[in-house]
Amino acid sequence: MKYTLLLATAIATFVGGLTLGQCQATAQGREPLMVAQSPNQNLRSFFETGRPQSQDTLRFQSPPSSVPPIRTNANNWQLIVFSQGNVSFWMPPGILAQDSVVIGTSEGDLNFQTLTSTDNDHRYVAAYATGLTEQQINDPMALFTAMQARVAPAETFSLMNERPVTLGDYQGSEFTFESDTERVIFRTYLVGDKIYAMGVIQPLNSTRDNAARTFLNALQFIDS
Repeated sequence: MKYTLLLATAIATFVGGLTLGQCQATAQGREPLMVAQSPNQNLRSFFETGRPQSQDTLRFQSPPSSVPPIRTNANNWQLIVFSQGNVSFWMPPGILAQDSVVIGTSEGDLNFQTLTSTDNDHRYVAAYATGLTEQQINDPMALFTAMQARVAPAETFSLMNERPVTLGDYQGSEFTFESDTERVIFRTYLVGDKIYAMGVIQPLNSTRDNAARTFLNALQFIDS
């Protein structure tokens, strides 16, 4: 599953960049041969690949060995798009990890696509599963119970609060669990044959409650 990460601080627009051959010529002390690209070439490349031809050239150039191509721990919130899930949200700073998670329920397995941002002892998780069966859709409490057992096991966490929430016109639930050291705030929404989950795991003495609420409230549909 591919995620579209719109990193406003990490994407620059290059105009008139050197081709790979031109860069090699420069490194060898030779004058690079500048090749003009017509607007039609760039336009044709954009509709075929989603990128101008000049950006295709840059995609295949290796960065210097001392500079990582992607900052794994950015200081800015990042806009994330789950294109197949038809939702977007803002993810707090941290190291991103993508995964597939299977949660078993009494009505069959849920196959979640997840994205997690980890910043020391704070974790922010967004997930969705598609293609729910009719039995799963008709028994949402079985789904919620199975998901609760996965994110906040009863032998470690106690349910502190439960309240209704909404995603557009759809109803959902928010659960708050606590252990001796951690707090889990977990939201879930059942929308047609999809289920969405947003969760925050943080220490009991965390001072980032505003960040947690901003993250949980950021989920929205791409198309209504």
